[in-house]
Amino acid sequence: MMRDSIHERLYRTDLASFTKLAFNELHSQHALDTSWHIDVMADALQGCLDRRTSRLILNAPPRSFKSHCASVATVVFALGRDPTCKIIVGAGTRGLAAELQRRAIALMRNQRCRALFPHLRPTVTLGEIVLPHGGGILYTAVGQSLIGRGADLIVIDDPISPHRAQDDAEREGVNAWYDAEIVPRLNDKSGGAIILVMQRVHRDDLTAHVRKSGVWTEVVLPAIALKDEAWRLHERRTVIRRKGEPLLPDREGQEILTAILHEVGAYNFRAQYLQQPSRAPGLERVGWFWAPRPPDWQPGMSMGGAFRKVREIDALEFEVFGVGEPPPHTSKIPYSDAEWEAHAIIQQRRLVAEAQGDRSRLEAQGL
Repeated sequence: MMRDSIHERLYRTDLASFTKLAFNELHSQHALDTSWHIDVMADALQGCLDRRTSRLILNAPPRSFKSHCASVATVVFALGRDPTCKIIVGAGTRGLAAELQRRAIALMRNQRCRALFPHLRPTVTLGEIVLPHGGGILYTAVGQSLIGRGADLIVIDDPISPHRAQDDAEREGVNAWYDAEIVPRLNDKSGGAIILVMQRVHRDDLTAHVRKSGVWTEVVLPAIALKDEAWRLHERRTVIRRKGEPLLPDREGQEILTAILHEVGAYNFRAQYLQQPSRAPGLERVGWFWAPRPPDWQPGMSMGGAFRKVREIDALEFEVFGVGEPPPHTSKIPYSDAEWEAHAIIQQRRLVAEAQGDRSRLEAQGL
């Protein structure tokens, strides 16, 4: 009998290596140029399979291979290691669930994957893959009942779309579905693992909801580094990303990301690309600031430079990409137009009171 090659042994035991192999086999027409972040995600995902981690959040931008890593390569690798493992994959839509199932089947039937894991002989039905050893994958859409089904590993992939996340009822429904349907499905409450992989879409989305339990390991990968990052992997290697470095420089460098910012707007960019959702869409004013009053200023004169609007998109462009002028002293708090005008009135009253030296009236107005 021929011995396995070093590469074959590596693919059978190392999820990062298998994940890259799986991508090359499923997407041979595309080159996987930048892959350090796949090593980071795969290292965290393997921690779930090795029972080092029971709850994992992966937050990353759109089209950054997070679904391939978590919902395709990881589940097939898990069954390759243990064909009795029962897995549930919950997706935000039926269409996404069907696509994830299609990719997993294609990988299991791939010639190289079959050589690594010959026992992966799937029986396929709509929404389910079953193996002869008893393990398999159930695919479901968020909101569907899972009564009667159990799992050793649960993956939730993009549970809600960005536009649906703006609807309070929709968003709260997803969070309630998680509480009622997901946690009780684990066969082993202490040893089973739940993986949430998504882009951020709202301050109160499912990532924010599950964080309240305080037991989650988090891997947050913004499209461009907002600070220096150091990722310590379990094979004792450290991956470094410096502030300002894009996640996918070969496909989405700074120029392309700047264009995306202007196309999707500050709110969507903060959430989906930086993984830092702000209060609400439409708040395109960063803050208000104080400026020295001109020496000749008198009540009734124009406010001049004492108060100025700063668009959030301009402040974000400077903060993230170093483009444009830095905003003057600002609170960096987004305001609606109505809030902005209210603060403008307060600023005007303050200037009038100060110019007249009427400290008592200033204090009476709470200014």
